[in-house]
Amino acid sequence: MSADTEALQSTPISYYYLWHLTALGVIDADYGSPPLVPPAENETAVCGRPGPEISGTIWDTIAASGPVRPARVALIDVGVAPDHPNLITRLDRDASIDLTTHRYGSRVADILNTTTSFDREEKHSFFAGLSIAALGNLGLSSDDREYLNDIVSEYAASQGVIRRLFHPEALFSSHGTCCAGLIVGEPAVILEEGGTSATPESAFYDDRDGIPFPSANRNVLPYFGVDPFSQLISIRTSFEDDVQQFIAAFLYAFHMQADVIVLPRGLPDPKRSRVRPKNELKADLELWKNQAAADLFARIALGESGPAELEPKAPQKGSNPDRAWHVLKQLIIAISRQIPVVCAAGNSGESQLIYPASLAAADNGIIAVGAVTVEGYRSGYSNYGEGLTVVSPADDGEVFNRHQLRVDRLSPFAAQHDYGAFGVREYQHSHFSLLTTDLPGIFGYGRGAEPWSAIVPFGDNPGVGGGYYTAFGGTSGASALAGGVCALIQRAHKSRNGVGARLSGPVVKSILRGASRLDTAVAPGVRALTADCMNAEGEDALNMTYFFGSGLPDVRAAVAAVLAL
Repeated sequence: MSADTEALQSTPISYYYLWHLTALGVIDADYGSPPLVPPAENETAVCGRPGPEISGTIWDTIAASGPVRPARVALIDVGVAPDHPNLITRLDRDASIDLTTHRYGSRVADILNTTTSFDREEKHSFFAGLSIAALGNLGLSSDDREYLNDIVSEYAASQGVIRRLFHPEALFSSHGTCCAGLIVGEPAVILEEGGTSATPESAFYDDRDGIPFPSANRNVLPYFGVDPFSQLISIRTSFEDDVQQFIAAFLYAFHMQADVIVLPRGLPDPKRSRVRPKNELKADLELWKNQAAADLFARIALGESGPAELEPKAPQKGSNPDRAWHVLKQLIIAISRQIPVVCAAGNSGESQLIYPASLAAADNGIIAVGAVTVEGYRSGYSNYGEGLTVVSPADDGEVFNRHQLRVDRLSPFAAQHDYGAFGVREYQHSHFSLLTTDLPGIFGYGRGAEPWSAIVPFGDNPGVGGGYYTAFGGTSGASALAGGVCALIQRAHKSRNGVGARLSGPVVKSILRGASRLDTAVAPGVRALTADCMNAEGEDALNMTYFFGSGLPDVRAAVAAVLAL
């Protein structure tokens, strides 16, 4: 039995918080039967035993196939907490970049390992040698091709900066930190004197006085992402509608030869990110009783294409504001044919995907990921519909509309309402969420204290794990997990074919879809994937792929398919 499996089995902390790894097949765990009596003190009420019995991991399977060769995952998000103990050795600082504070990229230097003075910035060429020749024909017109070539030439000759300031991620990277933990998080050992050590050989447990625990700081959990042996490149972008930073982000991910690109969010394309009117709603507007609403919709649409003198961000006459966004679209599709691009499907509960997940098609490597709960249903908020590739585990959202009821019956507010009076079909609400790494401090989701400032006694710091962890979910979390699965696929391929080997986006997507199932339960749950009626009458009678794509990935089947190539 490997050190990985032994570490998992020896932990005194229940591994129920890693249920999503069981659901994907990353770890093999027996949760036993539900308890028949209330648990005794210091026992877990999960499964009749203090914790799941771990019998193996997919990491052992890949390690047995050849040398451990990390994959490189480019995460395009709002940044990653650089000093989180479960991420510090997984984050490739020398490759990560911040595209929000400098047009051509910036990075914060490691002030402890540099001879440069602190009072100035250094110039640095992050995009030196950039070329997109390997992408071939992007399907652009001659004018658009010239436009993109000008951008590439500008960035190839550009100079960003290396700074001596504090990390901006220390304030704004909560979302990216959560996604990073789900992808590559690994256990860490915090030494007594405040140093950090985390390696595959030493990252599991100190055994002092015969009691195994992860570190001197009891706030730190022995946390695992889907692939804790791969490396993460953080590409920091903002939520502003600045198309240039997104073009730069995808160019940089391609330039760094990432094996997987994860985009756990949408892009604010003013044209392609609009929600399309549904046919059933358009038909309703044609009814006599809805003519006033139809007139309002028509006037709003006219205003969008009419005079814009009062719009401060309106383009000047003669410009083509969509050109850059069109170029970005074609760039994403072209890059996906070489590198899988994993995208979140969206959290609005609509039967259509957000952009750019909506670009997923059979001839590209864009992977659109929806969310499912341990109860086997689509997460209440998860988008679904045409183009969805697969689903991954996440938390749930309450739903109360004319098609379904899904409420948290454990909430004290639930007892105040007679939901049965509405006669709406009820679907089981899930209480499971994804536990993942959080931005420490008050700016994180958990809003804990600052656990890095001292060795904080266990339980004395607010927030899960003293602010190091938080409950998370959404299609952001689901897409991060799917990104980790893609990293495992690439790493299994590298174990047999060398560190420079990489499967193309469509090949990874095909392997992922072929290893996914629609007739499976989301372990440790027991209900098979089940469609729900969300936005239209009788919707749950539609094909299962409409709600779940190819289904829930089975990591073992995916890795076996790679090793058989």
